[in-house]
Amino acid sequence: MRILFWNIKHGGGYRAGKISEQILDWNPDIVALAEFRGTAPSRSIAQNLHDAGYIHQLSTIFDDEPTWNALFVASRFEISKACLEGTPEPDYLWMPVKVHTKPSLYIGVILVPLGNQWYEYLDALVGVAKDWQPGAGVIIGDTNCALTGLDEDTEYSDDFRDRFMTPLIELGWRDVFRSFHPHVDAPTWYSSFGNGFRLDHVYVNAKLQAHVASCEYDWGRTWEQKKLSDHAAILLDLKLPD
Repeated sequence: MRILFWNIKHGGGYRAGKISEQILDWNPDIVALAEFRGTAPSRSIAQNLHDAGYIHQLSTIFDDEPTWNALFVASRFEISKACLEGTPEPDYLWMPVKVHTKPSLYIGVILVPLGNQWYEYLDALVGVAKDWQPGAGVIIGDTNCALTGLDEDTEYSDDFRDRFMTPLIELGWRDVFRSFHPHVDAPTWYSSFGNGFRLDHVYVNAKLQAHVASCEYDWGRTWEQKKLSDHAAILLDLKLPD
């Protein structure tokens, strides 16, 4: 099973058609998108994926606020919104999903907000991870932060380590990319000054760690000499039991 996460930037805009093509080239089984919106470009991506066989779809968009950044999941497998203890706020930037495989898989898709909400969101997310009951689990998305050192420094780096990464690891969750690539410099977003940060992360709990086959970042194709998004995608490959 391949799970794709990608922050598509501002709902995709004029890039939506090429974004759809790139997603299909990666051939994931489950697609999770951040900065998905209720606008025509995002809706066209959803339709393109539906036409390609990703008929099971969920989103957190607001019809009354179509330009708000939200989350979207499309799947070849049946999916439903999961009920997990705790809800990071704002709740439209958090989507827990149950994948109806055997055994079931649970995915928490995140887009961590900036500002004061950043701290509250991460604290709540650690609470969700601590109380995680359903079984095999993935937390995947855009954390809007990176660690001091290899992943580059931000003003939130120490808090990110202390309030999120360290507690998550102590709870038995694993930073999947770093478990495969402990020393690789792999920015997933660049500032206007050209310095890179690994903002996009995926964690799996102890029940899933033995089934992780690989984890990579991929910027995808270029179009008109530009990247399709300002974020790299996460490609997580799992070998689930039959």
